[in-house]
Amino acid sequence: MAIFPAAAQSAHITPFPQTERAARKAARQWFAGAPTLTLAEWRNQAREHHCAALPFEPHRNAVFNGAFACEIATIIAGGLSHE
Repeated sequence: MAIFPAAAQSAHITPFPQTERAARKAARQWFAGAPTLTLAEWRNQAREHHCAALPFEPHRNAVFNGAFACEIATIIAGGLSHE
């Protein structure tokens, strides 16, 4: 089982904390599984799934994409341990 570095925490307060959490979780799931989609396809699918259950907010997609990218960077920079 992969051990990931601690989840990246936003340095700012966001109006969409659920969206940031969902994005970070989606990024970790891509690395934890055996992906059959590209990273971008996985992100888009996860974002669409998350946003479908919420009221439309144009900024929500950007928040999801930003949090997803930050979590990917944290995982890559922190490395993975398969202990």
